Amino acid sequence: MGNLSKADSKATTDDGPAPPPSYTETTQAPNADAHTLPTYDQILMNPVVSPYHSFPSLINAYYQWKITREFHLGEDRNQRLYCVSTHAGLTSRGPGKPGVILHNGPTGKHPMLAAAGEEPNWNIYSLNSIITLPPLPGSSSKMSTEIMRASTKQNTIRFQFSIEVGQGLHLRREDFEWRKSNGDEDKELVEPPWTCGFKLMRSSQHDGEGNCRTASGTSEAIANGSEEVLAVFAWSSRWSLTMPFKIQFRKGGLVDVMGERFTLMVIITALRLWGLKHQGRTSSSTVTSGEAGIVPGATG
Repeated sequence: MGNLSKADSKATTDDGPAPPPSYTETTQAPNADAHTLPTYDQILMNPVVSPYHSFPSLINAYYQWKITREFHLGEDRNQRLYCVSTHAGLTSRGPGKPGVILHNGPTGKHPMLAAAGEEPNWNIYSLNSIITLPPLPGSSSKMSTEIMRASTKQNTIRFQFSIEVGQGLHLRREDFEWRKSNGDEDKELVEPPWTCGFKLMRSSQHDGEGNCRTASGTSEAIANGSEEVLAVFAWSSRWSLTMPFKIQFRKGGLVDVMGERFTLMVIITALRLWGLKHQGRTSSSTVTSGEAGIVPGATG
């Protein structure tokens, strides 16, 4: 992993509630060092291969008092490990389209670790999210790109993606999906005041030759409801402005089991879901409209 000084291991922001950041550019506070923040092109010129700090099994989001497009992730309020910045795509500070950047450190000045955003020519019904990750081991590329796609199946909204799992060079590619929780069906996965918004499940995996196959026992597990939940993405039912959501890795989804790349993909896709949720794009009506090919403003 990369190195970061101990002095940098905590965010230098005030505690307390703040309006939730969204995919909207906001004005920097008067004392902000805006001129020192890197542009998106500069961020891409300094790719990061791995996180500077291991990801804990419980990751909380922490907002700030002041109006800002940045918030933090960490296991507790006193150790905010990673900065997250949201962008409307209106300035060179962001990716040129709405999206979210996970920085490899506690400030927006740190390099990009991962990003998620819109596909080209997107609209409110677009189903694909473009995910940017560090390159695979041995790759000459500065980054790699994955896709998370929304769909409906068995009356459940799903956001599906594929990613490598495993340790070191011993990686295998598998398929996963964030399933939207319906009502109280998943209330046993979290404790009040938290509400389970999405649960992460394995859908299939690939063999060593790249052929897709159903994960062992998946069909039977679907039938009897015993599928393993790998992670939970939950938010506060009390609309907390200090700790609005959390990502909880469960036993089968821990980094020691699934690997660092899987963990990073889970975090950046959860951040993407948080933005889509506030845009109304995780609703059944929006996703089914996207599947039907509806174009906003079009008349038939």
